[in-house]
Amino acid sequence: RQTCRFKSSDSIPANFHRSRPARTSSTSSSRRPTTLRRRRRRFSDPRIRNPNQLRRDHAPTTTSLTATKPSSSSDKLSSSKTSNMAPNMPSNPKGLATDAAVPPAAKMQKTEGYSIMAEAVPEHYHSGNKLTVLVDMDNTLCDYEEAFVRALKATAPEVAVVAASDRLNWDICKDYPAAAEAKVRAVNGVKGFFAGMKANPGAIAALKAMAAAGHNVLIVSAPDPDFTAQCSEEKYRWVEEHLGTEWRSKVILTRDKTTVRGDFLIDDKPTCDAGALKAEWQHVVYDQTYNRAKDTGKRLSDWSKWEEVLGVKAELDCSVARNPRLTQENLYPNGINFSCVFPSFNQESIVKKTLAGLVQQKIKSDFKFEVIIVDNNSTDDIDAIYKKYRTKLDLTLVQRRKLANTFSVPSARNMGIQQAKYDYIIGMDSDVILNENFLENMYQFLSSKPNNVPYMVTAERIFVCTEGYSDDKLLEDYTETERYPRILSKANYFKPRDNRFSHGNILENIKKGWQPWAYFYGMHTAFPKKIWEKIGGYNEVYDGYWGYDDIHFAWEMTVKGGCLPTVLGGSEVFHQEPYGSEWVPLGGVVDKLGTSNPRLNKKDNPNWQRICSTIDGYADWKSDYYQKLAGDIVTL
Repeated sequence: RQTCRFKSSDSIPANFHRSRPARTSSTSSSRRPTTLRRRRRRFSDPRIRNPNQLRRDHAPTTTSLTATKPSSSSDKLSSSKTSNMAPNMPSNPKGLATDAAVPPAAKMQKTEGYSIMAEAVPEHYHSGNKLTVLVDMDNTLCDYEEAFVRALKATAPEVAVVAASDRLNWDICKDYPAAAEAKVRAVNGVKGFFAGMKANPGAIAALKAMAAAGHNVLIVSAPDPDFTAQCSEEKYRWVEEHLGTEWRSKVILTRDKTTVRGDFLIDDKPTCDAGALKAEWQHVVYDQTYNRAKDTGKRLSDWSKWEEVLGVKAELDCSVARNPRLTQENLYPNGINFSCVFPSFNQESIVKKTLAGLVQQKIKSDFKFEVIIVDNNSTDDIDAIYKKYRTKLDLTLVQRRKLANTFSVPSARNMGIQQAKYDYIIGMDSDVILNENFLENMYQFLSSKPNNVPYMVTAERIFVCTEGYSDDKLLEDYTETERYPRILSKANYFKPRDNRFSHGNILENIKKGWQPWAYFYGMHTAFPKKIWEKIGGYNEVYDGYWGYDDIHFAWEMTVKGGCLPTVLGGSEVFHQEPYGSEWVPLGGVVDKLGTSNPRLNKKDNPNWQRICSTIDGYADWKSDYYQKLAGDIVTL
């Protein structure tokens, strides 16, 4: 194989290209060398300074995908030569690293195929001929006017009340003198104000009738920013009291209702369709004096007329297909193939085993996959890793030579996905060894689903220490993973099992839609590239600090992109512990104080503040989660 390399400062000759390894078959002599078709790429991302910062090599499919399990120790060496290397490349079995002397770990149960452990019900979206009806609370579902007058008379009797029939503005403060603004605004902060509102006549019966008819009814409300905690808690309490506990999961608290999908939004605010996105719902104005100038095709003034206003029957109209997924484009126009993408920084030995695990994927179906590494300016020998594995995998290395902060994970993920040539992304971290059946299971799962329904998939983690183990051994036989000691990892809060499963109720909460995005970590979350494009990728404002970019991403993929969160069984992955970190052998004893790690202290992490201000209810959910994990040592 002939290659040519340049420094970042060098220019690329106009006629430069890399060719594939010479073909060994008799038919190859009459063909021209196959050049890299994508060598003349345009780099729209300004962070890639030179074309030679992106390297891509293609190995023949038969060498990178069809490794067979050797039947004897003598066969292992010959198998590694033929199945894990390109046809005309010499093998070098000498100098293999000696494995560390550690006791063998308990074997993981091997399974053929996959199981769907949990799949989210598309509660935010309708299916078939159902409608998704979004309903506002204040002055729509609830009688805000009556509660306001009652509270104002109690707290500021000297302020003259403006009658509801004389109201001209949605913002009630604008209907009162400027001198009284502070007292008027303070009414929303009166304890019990929101919880004590009366329901508007016929509202409760209408919502229950919609649900009984099979429609998906969601209560979407914007908490007062001056009294967010109290307002949010009281709104949930109001829903439970008037509609029942089962309606609590149907509440969505957000300041921007354009981020919620639906067919109709019943709301008194005339400008509720202004937001970050173009609203996908039709605004049905709930009639109030201050919104009568709103020019709209639908207006509701009497809850008993909801069927007439929405234009639907009490029974489902089976002649009308209203499911937006039916009109969504094919997510895999070029077939179901995978791009495995992960960032890396100074984890040379760990990355080798991550790549070896990809080489050892068991492929039975007709699909392709590639691997893209985005190097955040490592000081280790990432080039040597690239040279070793470029003939074993369809591998691309993107090197970021100028980087102010090497902890720039979201931007690295975006950069890698931007280079991906396949339609389904396997988001990884550099320390993850995929289950040998992971890609095959993903293909079988996606093949069984409609190609216009987006799924976001994760699986369970098994925490291991691979320090002292050679990637060459893993290249010979995937069962080498059975020798990695299972550990109590600091990254898993020293729990023996993936904490999402042991303490996080992941399966139950994903099914019922309770903060389902909170379980999808960047280390192994798979998703359609088209949906990544739709939401604008990972939010790079999270660059430079620890965590939560993956949670924000999963939230947007679910709420804005329409992905259905799913957990696959039989697809567990190995999470390699960073070398030199503190861990305890499985079955060991951990002092309780040992679980108090920096991940639990959020006050100095701006990303924690961002995620809590973005996702309503996340802070409360996470606090409860940490209490289950670590008891009384939580310091949020």
